[in-house]
Amino acid sequence: MKQSSRLTRSEDINRVREQGKSFVHTAIVLGRLPNQLNENRIAVIAGRSVGGAVQRNLAKRRIRSAIQSFQGELKQGFDMVVIARKSILAVDYPALVDAMRKLFQQAELMKDKFN
Repeated sequence: MKQSSRLTRSEDINRVREQGKSFVHTAIVLGRLPNQLNENRIAVIAGRSVGGAVQRNLAKRRIRSAIQSFQGELKQGFDMVVIARKSILAVDYPALVDAMRKLFQQAELMKDKFN
């Protein structure tokens, strides 16, 4: 994920979490809020409930990798926050990718196949 496409300011992350719409899976939570840009900005968060530093970093790497597989299929112009839940470490990678796809579809972030 490019540095310019990361959502890093805590004010922006809090704005997405408070004003945006959330979509929940057992392993991850996706929050989205439209922005005024022509690109998506994404924050990946793994709190202490996920585990120690090694487990949190693993969870974030897995989420970023899953998001990367959808970069060409996502609509542009959204701020997104993806939060890892404790159960993420028990989910295998293909199931995580499938969960991300379902959340992106629920959030209406996937491009239409006809565009």
